[in-house]
Amino acid sequence: MSGVRAAAGIARRGYADCRDGQVHYRRRGRPGAPVVAFYHQTASSGAMFEKVMARLADDYDCIAFDTPGFGYSYMPETVDRIGYYTDRLMEALDDLGVQHFHACGHHTGACIAVEMPVRYPDRVLSLAMIGPVEATADQRAAFRKQFSAPFKPEPSGAYLGKAWHYLAGIGADQTRDLHHRELVDHLRSWEALSVAFDCVWDQDFATLHQQVHCPMLHMCSPDDVIWPFYKQARAARPDAQGAIVAGADFQCDVDADGVADGLRGFLGGQRS
Repeated sequence: MSGVRAAAGIARRGYADCRDGQVHYRRRGRPGAPVVAFYHQTASSGAMFEKVMARLADDYDCIAFDTPGFGYSYMPETVDRIGYYTDRLMEALDDLGVQHFHACGHHTGACIAVEMPVRYPDRVLSLAMIGPVEATADQRAAFRKQFSAPFKPEPSGAYLGKAWHYLAGIGADQTRDLHHRELVDHLRSWEALSVAFDCVWDQDFATLHQQVHCPMLHMCSPDDVIWPFYKQARAARPDAQGAIVAGADFQCDVDADGVADGLRGFLGGQRS
C-alpha cells in the first residue's frame, strides 16, 4: 500500500506494491510538482539520496526507491537481468499513481534507469545518470572479477572488517556516519549484491544508451571508480549534458550541493 504523501519540508517513508512484493521508498518534495525518481547504487539504499532530495524539495516531488533485494524492499527469489529491477520499479511508480517522471540513477541505478526511456518512452521525461556504466567487454570482465562478491558472512566475523575496508576503498570513509550507514546497507543486502553486479556486467548498456531519445545528463566525479566509463559515455553521446562533481562513489552525500545544482540546471530545461 502506498505511503502518506510528503510536504516539501518533511521526508516520508512508505511501501509501494509491485508484482512480487513491496518496494520501500522515501519521498520528499512539493505535491503536484514534477516527479524525480531516484535509483541507488549497489549495495546502498534510497537513503543515499536524502541530502539531494532535501535540496530539490521546494521545486520537485522526489522519490528514492530501495531496489528489490536492498534496503527495506522485498527480496526477489531470482533476478537474471537488470530489466527485472526496471519492471518492478515501474510497477511501484504505477502503484504510487506516477505516470510521467524524470529518472535519476547512480551506478547500478543508472543501469536500471537507462532501460526506462527505452522500454517506457512515453513515461520518462528525462534521464540523469551519476556514473553511467559505458564499459567495454574487457572492462566489464575486470570489474566482474573485482566487485561481484567482495565479502560474505563467515563464522569468524572477519567479513565485517572486510566489508568496512571494502567501503573505505570506494570512498565511504569520508565521514563516519556515511561509512556506518553504507556498512549496514551492504551487510543487509550481501546476497543481493553479487546478483545485481552480475546483472550490471551482463547488461548491454552501450546499446541501450544509444537508444535513449529523451534529454540526458551524465554526471560523475574524477575519483569515482566509474570515471573511465563516464568519459566513454560522454564520447558515445556528446549530445547529452555533462557535469563533474566531487565525492568518489558517494557524490550524493559528500557533494550534495554539486549534485543538486547539476540536476536543477538540467531539470530546469525540461518540460514537466
